[in-house]
Amino acid sequence: MSVDFTHLVAVLADRYRIERELGQGGMATVYLAHDLKHERDVAIKVLSAELTESLARQRFVREIRLAARLNHPHILPVYDSGERNGFLYFVMPVMQGQTLRDRLLQQHTLSVDETVRIATEVADALDHAHRHDIVHRDIKPENILLHEHHAVVADFGIGKALVAASSETSTFTQIGVTVGTPAYMSPEQGTGEELDGRSDLFALGCVMYEMLTGDVAFTGANAQATIAKRFVYSPPSVTAVRDDIPVEIGAVVARLLEKAPCDRYATGAEVAATLRTSSLVSAPRAVTPRPAASGAEPDVKSIAVLPFANMSADLDNEFFSDGLTEEIIADLSGVKALRVISRNSSMQRKGSTTPLPEIGKELGVRYLLTGSVRKAGNALRITTQLVDATTDSPLWAEKYSGTMDDVFDVQERVSRAIVAALQIRLSAAEDVRLSARPIQNPRAFELYLQARDELRRMGTSLSRAEVLIQHAIDIEGEAPALRALRAFMWLTQVRAGLAADLKPLDATEAEARALIDLVPGAPYGYALLGLVCYERGQHREAVRQLTRALELDPADADVLFYLTISLGAAGQLELQLAFAVRFHATDPLSPFAWMCLGAAEWFAGRAGARVDAIEHAVSMDPENPINHWALGYTYALMGRTSDAAVHGQWMMARVPQLPYTVQLSSLVDAIEGRSATAREALAPVDVSRLDAHHTFHLSESFAMAGDTARALVLLERAVDGGFYPYRFLAEYCPFMAPLRGMPEFERIVAKAARRVAEFSA
Repeated sequence: MSVDFTHLVAVLADRYRIERELGQGGMATVYLAHDLKHERDVAIKVLSAELTESLARQRFVREIRLAARLNHPHILPVYDSGERNGFLYFVMPVMQGQTLRDRLLQQHTLSVDETVRIATEVADALDHAHRHDIVHRDIKPENILLHEHHAVVADFGIGKALVAASSETSTFTQIGVTVGTPAYMSPEQGTGEELDGRSDLFALGCVMYEMLTGDVAFTGANAQATIAKRFVYSPPSVTAVRDDIPVEIGAVVARLLEKAPCDRYATGAEVAATLRTSSLVSAPRAVTPRPAASGAEPDVKSIAVLPFANMSADLDNEFFSDGLTEEIIADLSGVKALRVISRNSSMQRKGSTTPLPEIGKELGVRYLLTGSVRKAGNALRITTQLVDATTDSPLWAEKYSGTMDDVFDVQERVSRAIVAALQIRLSAAEDVRLSARPIQNPRAFELYLQARDELRRMGTSLSRAEVLIQHAIDIEGEAPALRALRAFMWLTQVRAGLAADLKPLDATEAEARALIDLVPGAPYGYALLGLVCYERGQHREAVRQLTRALELDPADADVLFYLTISLGAAGQLELQLAFAVRFHATDPLSPFAWMCLGAAEWFAGRAGARVDAIEHAVSMDPENPINHWALGYTYALMGRTSDAAVHGQWMMARVPQLPYTVQLSSLVDAIEGRSATAREALAPVDVSRLDAHHTFHLSESFAMAGDTARALVLLERAVDGGFYPYRFLAEYCPFMAPLRGMPEFERIVAKAARRVAEFSA
């Protein structure tokens, strides 16, 4: 509903003579008016009638009055505000000049000098507002006015007033209004978290990026896709787009665009000071844009650390070489300027004789580190070589001699040598992280690696993993890395459906929070908390915590796996596919990465589109029951029931205790008409100890077996518990067919649709 102009003129006639409309947006209309009392021209912004009806008006006016107290040369002041006969409005000066958006439309890019001047003035304005507890929430070129050769920020306090006023009414979110502009929103604003001033600084980084390159940093097909992109993509450095931009300015923009608030500048004052005191801005040089394909990823340096060969006569010394490989991967994964292939994929190349250029091509990396370890008694000799896989030429090689106690020191020296050879400058935090030792004892570290591999198989190997972890703790003590793995084991029992109840989730959460307090700069606690939230169906919080863990360790394949399946369970198809692709790029030889590529297609109604990927996952790890279940389930979705039966039989012979086994076998029985047999197999399953994912798939089996009442109960429990991919449930899943058309089913899928919308909002 637009503003009633005639009514507005009449309502404000005692104070303002409204002359004409200046512009209109999604939330408000701006009018040129004359202030009768002060004899001056002003601009009056009037909120739309639809928005006005949804707000607590007194609260809005109160918040605007607080914003009106801001007094800064680079903040557009608020002269007046109020509520009159259903109109919410505020009054500002009429500014001569143009907006930054107007300037960019005319010139496309700005000089480095002008960009730095504008950014410095905006940062000053932001700092003043933030010190008065006002976050702008909508910094963008349209809200930056260029007046008398200076930047003036408009609409300060409006975002805070809208949010504050909406908190007193339940209808604000129902009308689809969002405070902020998707292209400039910070990640935390996009996920609806509490904001502080660092959110505005992210938006300032987006604006700087656009001023310098002429490109919007984050774009997408729609608002949701635009917001989602900042979680999985980093734009190319501004210095890679323009030759005349000093690297220091590029570093400022990059820091402003960090995904985690704690990695950005703390205040606008810090940004302004950095820009003022850098002495970087000199006479502008000719701009030489570098052409880039639309949507191209930045040219990052990529590396895979191949398994170090054990050259010792004693094969039991294998753990030294594997442990060294793992530690170097962990070190390099903490360097943001590097894309590092996950350990899972690297270890797949153990003992390989494939030429290095082919390995580099397969893994999608330019650089490869190879090496060998020779142990004789307590003496160690380690040889390393860094190779450019595109030319098959060595860049650097070194030999290290020492004792068994030196193995982790050698690892650090190798990591630092690689960083130096690739001409990467470490941040202070990265430098500290490179010296960290999560596990000090080499034998304990070997046990840690073995236990983690067992946990990834889920099935009968959980008891062996528990023994290995305890043995490592007996040697090393309660190290955070070992505590985290033990908690991951508790959670895996629930994930596999082998726990007696869901109490392990409580224990895992307690350990996660303890680890966050103990080592806040490590990913352990955030990853565990994200996994717990996934199991409980709290997907927005799961994504938030898992994203934080991924920022601390970008090569963590377990976190990428859970991010992918959490987004799928929440019905976020586009994001799920994006993370499945990222998971595969990070860990291209991981069976789970291939499985996720195929499984993401289920939710889009294309079950057979990537069946080859899941078939490949089974061939890579033929003893993993989860991959067999995924392939059997895919075949069932495709109508290849006899092929699905083969995998159900394989699971029944090896892991009959897994709920996944019962689900797949009973589903096949029901599809082939053996409904009584299916119901008999399903009867003893205790669903009270299963997560929402298990519960949904069991509802499929009950539905196909003819027990629609039980299927509906389990379906609703799954949706309430956190499995609600609406389109899959309502349209694509063939095993929901017996339920479709039932009023109860329609009610449940409507609930799933609401949950998807709530997440997307």
